[in-house]
Amino acid sequence: MSDEVRREGVVVGLLVVIMVVKGVLWSLAFPLWQGPDEDDHYAVIQFIGENGRLPDEGDVYLPDEVALSRALADVGRLPYEPEQRQGFSRTAVGPNEAEFATLPPSLRTSVELQATGKLMHATPLYYLLAAGVYRLFGQGDLLARVQAQRLLAVLASSPLVVVAYLMARVLFPADAAMRLTVPTLVAFHPMISEIAAVVSVDGFFFVCYSLLIYFSLLVFRDGFNRRYGLAMGAIFAVGMLTKPTLNGYAPLMALLVAYDWWRRKEQRREIVAAAVLMGLVIALPLGWWMQRSWQLNGDLFYFNPVVKGHRILQNPYYDYRFWPHLLDYYQSVWGGIFVTWWGHFGWLDTALPPWVYHLLRLLTLLAMAGLAYRLLRLKRRPPANDRWREGEGVAPPVVWGFLALAMVTPVVLLQFYDLTFWWDYGGGRGLQGRYWLGTVVPMLTFLALGLLLWLPPRWRPAGHMALRLGMVLLNVASLVGTILPRYYL
Repeated sequence: MSDEVRREGVVVGLLVVIMVVKGVLWSLAFPLWQGPDEDDHYAVIQFIGENGRLPDEGDVYLPDEVALSRALADVGRLPYEPEQRQGFSRTAVGPNEAEFATLPPSLRTSVELQATGKLMHATPLYYLLAAGVYRLFGQGDLLARVQAQRLLAVLASSPLVVVAYLMARVLFPADAAMRLTVPTLVAFHPMISEIAAVVSVDGFFFVCYSLLIYFSLLVFRDGFNRRYGLAMGAIFAVGMLTKPTLNGYAPLMALLVAYDWWRRKEQRREIVAAAVLMGLVIALPLGWWMQRSWQLNGDLFYFNPVVKGHRILQNPYYDYRFWPHLLDYYQSVWGGIFVTWWGHFGWLDTALPPWVYHLLRLLTLLAMAGLAYRLLRLKRRPPANDRWREGEGVAPPVVWGFLALAMVTPVVLLQFYDLTFWWDYGGGRGLQGRYWLGTVVPMLTFLALGLLLWLPPRWRPAGHMALRLGMVLLNVASLVGTILPRYYL
């Protein structure tokens, strides 16, 4: 191991520690149940921890303890107003935190209130792992038990920094600055910081998604083999049993195998064997879940909240046409989805100041222009694949094209899914920014690369420092300047 790799390892290790410490601070700052669907995620963990089994067909309600605490916590979407506070913050409304500790233990398992739990029949892998932690800390009051689960979410999300570094090493084998800039941007991304600090499967899901992208890069560099097939199959299975929206990556995996089969004519038999192995590793656990999901949800992968009666949709636009929907949908990508991808915190919809999003849009446009200019220049002198495989230069255009496709695919697939919801139920599902964060590493890589391409080589070290410092400041401002005043000041 070279001295350079050791130094980078120390820095990345420090970033992981920072991400854990930062995650704890963010988790302490968020009041109870202010994470997206946090009460529903926790309810499944508590059910498994208390009952020692997965929820069955009749187990559809939240534990009464969670239902009552949700009412005490005043959980719900409220428009942002400076005077709005959650019910138990220290304002004229009065604090209710002390009342959480008075809820009797019997409410942990009773369901007399019959408050619907929309994730009781969701994919169970993360909840099973979290239930083990619940049993270790099951004697504390509700706030203590939730905080333990938040800490678990922080720890389960922190490997994302390591994966970001590994991806940067593959993409930029000769650029030490970029190898540290990318994981720094990921570690301090505001919305990642929120999702990783509350009870949710999303942070762990982002790690699985990013690992799949990383192994895809290795396939481009080294070729598809049984070791990579086994790893990708296991990661895909784990990710699907955590959150089935990972199925959008399946076409990319198929495309990757087909591409490698096309380019490596002499090793086609090995590629087919590796693909079969990958398929078997995926099919066994996923087949179990598909059978169970069909029994519980009437769907092979997930529950439908409209069919189950969790969402009552009454909307006159049931005949939404394809082209008007497409226009509205992609306008929302640049508008609301762009905002929620960066930072739109809590169920109270706490946003950053508008000028922050305008600045981020401007930087995004500059990065896109820088990438386009670089792409035009590549036509005259394309990089050599052999130099990249030998640890020189940067990844070739086909790799960047795959990364771009990996970023775009979730948005395109959800557009069609959203349109079918309009046709079937008169309302759409839409795309929240957090649904798109599985591709946060390539997105921030493209952003950093596109902006740095505008700078002459002698200024790029300063550009790297500016990007890193800017993301750190954005993270601190989000916590200190937006979240804390929203809930406590």
